[in-house]
Amino acid sequence: DYSLPASLIKRLALDNLTLSVASQNVLTWTKYSGLDPEVSILNPVLSPGFDFSGYPQARTITFGIKAIF
Repeated sequence: DYSLPASLIKRLALDNLTLSVASQNVLTWTKYSGLDPEVSILNPVLSPGFDFSGYPQARTITFGIKAIF
């Protein structure tokens, strides 16, 4: 969270203004050549390195604004 300076908040006729950013599954560090090493529909021991039409995990970025008048 980041609260804006009081001098800027007063110009906007606000009592408080807070900005926030959150993220999930943005980066994956691996030598795996597929989309996602954690997604495999079949047994990975019998077929390593293949993603047999599994969907990768969703990347999520959320922005928030909290304003108090």
